[in-house]
Amino acid sequence: MSTSTDSTSRPDTIQPGTSQQAASRSGPHLRPHFRIPRWLLAVVTTATAAVGATVLGLTVNWGNVSIVGGWFPILLFWVTVAVCVIGVALRRDVLREFAIGIPVGIVFAVLLFVGLHLMQAIPTGAPRSMYLWLCVMCLVAGLVLAGWRRAHWPRRICGIVALVLTVVSAGSAANQTFAYYPTFDRLFGKSANHFLDNAELGAMRTQVDKTGQLPNHGATLSVPIPGTSLKFTPRQAYVWVPPSWFARNRPQLPVIELLHGTPGDPSNWTKSSYADATALAFAEQHHGVAPILVMPDVNGSWGGDTECVDSTMYGDVETYLTKTVPEYMRKNFNASNAQGSVAVAGLSEGGLCATTLALNNPKEYAAFGNYSGDESPTYQSDNQQQTIQTLFGGSAASYNAENPPSLLTQQRFTGLAGWFEAGAQDPVAVKAAHALQGLAAGAGIGTCLATPPGGHDFALWQQAFSDSLPWLSWKLKLTPQPQSIPAHCAPGQS
Repeated sequence: MSTSTDSTSRPDTIQPGTSQQAASRSGPHLRPHFRIPRWLLAVVTTATAAVGATVLGLTVNWGNVSIVGGWFPILLFWVTVAVCVIGVALRRDVLREFAIGIPVGIVFAVLLFVGLHLMQAIPTGAPRSMYLWLCVMCLVAGLVLAGWRRAHWPRRICGIVALVLTVVSAGSAANQTFAYYPTFDRLFGKSANHFLDNAELGAMRTQVDKTGQLPNHGATLSVPIPGTSLKFTPRQAYVWVPPSWFARNRPQLPVIELLHGTPGDPSNWTKSSYADATALAFAEQHHGVAPILVMPDVNGSWGGDTECVDSTMYGDVETYLTKTVPEYMRKNFNASNAQGSVAVAGLSEGGLCATTLALNNPKEYAAFGNYSGDESPTYQSDNQQQTIQTLFGGSAASYNAENPPSLLTQQRFTGLAGWFEAGAQDPVAVKAAHALQGLAAGAGIGTCLATPPGGHDFALWQQAFSDSLPWLSWKLKLTPQPQSIPAHCAPGQS
């Protein structure tokens, strides 16, 4: 019997020149490995993101989405963390990049915080989370630079996106604390409801003259109120007029001056604290009647801090607010010229301003509202001596002439009324409110004091204005005394 066997019956026999030899040379894998092309993966990812964005765009009213609470800050946090991990941690030679990138990031952080301190660009009370995100931003920048040469473009783009998201997260942390921009529409430019120009305002008034029918809303305008010859250059002021202002008989309505804080501008009152919406809700309860609101500039710039006094540093700001602004309102908006037809209220720095202006000009103002104001003038974060030197030219007498505790202990203010409100979680402002309310009551001022839950932010100031508006309108003799007041009120001591 033959021992030879046909090669077709011996599949395990390796013959010279066969494909099995070629396979053995190419490696141990006998089956080809299937890989998705990168371009296809990019197309699918982009298409999925586009579909998701379209669905969200059609189903969510983004303009009214809160960016200070709810789901958005949480989503932003986790997206930022995930992109940062992908962009700077999931890399080859990551330890080598960390050894280079982290020291570079620390240098960036030192330079950033020194610069911000010198420019006084960080507001008092900024949250720790904002500082944390700024540190993360600097570290991410260092790590992205350290790995830039070895990274492919997708990884570079991911690093840039991570850097942008850390900046956004730092801004979001600050915004969650102060609520400068409550919603997306406020962030992207909406300053007020029913924002009109002079032509549109005139057209509304003409329409009311024809029909006799009052509009169902007020109107907000941006107007220039120049500080001629006062060495003070103010930014545009905001004015809100109630529905009754459009009436055929041209009523002369009283005015409330609303003063912003620092950093800030006049639009904070409508954009962040919804003063126009609050006033309209009040007007709807009184057949369209409400005081006119004027929101003048008090600082001349975003980070200025005049404390609303006449000074060589900023110009005659007190004169501007107590003389120029009321005269402008009487001339251009037919505001009442009767004595006691103007009130003044303010938030933070503006709260102290309102108190000081009313005490120094009791014939001009019938009442004032102090929302989270300091007890005494304080320039930026300086102490008292630094404030006297910087803002008052080193004169303690000039400082005391603008210092509410000094004024309230040396004079009496019979007939004046003051509202003090501060958030319970804002201990400095609560202490100031209690101190000034006690001194004011002792000086003959009728006072109200409220300390609802809240911090040093626009949400609290929105509530404070809503709480005090019926009381202010009553003090201006425009509407009846409110049946209930959300504050502890007491007459001034005789």
